[in-house]
Amino acid sequence: MNRIKKSDLSLVKLYFLEKAKIYKKLDFKKILDLVYRINITYKKDGTIFIMGNGGSSGIAEGFAVDIRTHPFVSEDKNKTTNIRRPRIICLTESSGALTGISNDLGFEKVFSEQLKNFMRSKIINKNDLLIAFSSSGNSQNMIEAINYVKKYNVKTSCISGRGGGKAAKIVDFPIIIPGQPSLFPGQTGKNDNNFHIEDIQNAISHIITGLLKKFVN
Repeated sequence: MNRIKKSDLSLVKLYFLEKAKIYKKLDFKKILDLVYRINITYKKDGTIFIMGNGGSSGIAEGFAVDIRTHPFVSEDKNKTTNIRRPRIICLTESSGALTGISNDLGFEKVFSEQLKNFMRSKIINKNDLLIAFSSSGNSQNMIEAINYVKKYNVKTSCISGRGGGKAAKIVDFPIIIPGQPSLFPGQTGKNDNNFHIEDIQNAISHIITGLLKKFVN
């Protein structure tokens, strides 16, 4: 076995210390605003659309899995219930759709083109909600999707870092993960705080899932 180096141990400690500082700066009320909106969408039988790029796409998919099931089973997960489930559509789950749209129309269209299958009118879609997980909030495919669904009265949210980007300025429920210069390998330079942003996105998705259970049971 390799001997543990103090320098490596200090980096592990640094990672958690940096993250702890960011958690303390989060606006918890913004998280609750989104939780309450999700509950309204659920109660009014609207559809929740979820999207993300890169690592955040994995978080989006994990969130979709969690929110479809966990609030509606027993606490130890071994018993199901007959409680009405929400309509959840994760726009990153089809590799065929993602690659096909990217190939034919461009990657900036991968979400807005899928959403065209579900948008009907300002009345029909008024209870729907679109949630974006983004490191920067500036990805063009997300901006196009957000602007597209807003034409149909769909409520929108973006959980993003680095100041929230363009998305934070146009969504109804922005959650900004505050950053600070990181010294941990792999998230310096242009990737500044990327690990921390994705970790906290995941944590927020778990908070939402747990609190939704409180409302539906």
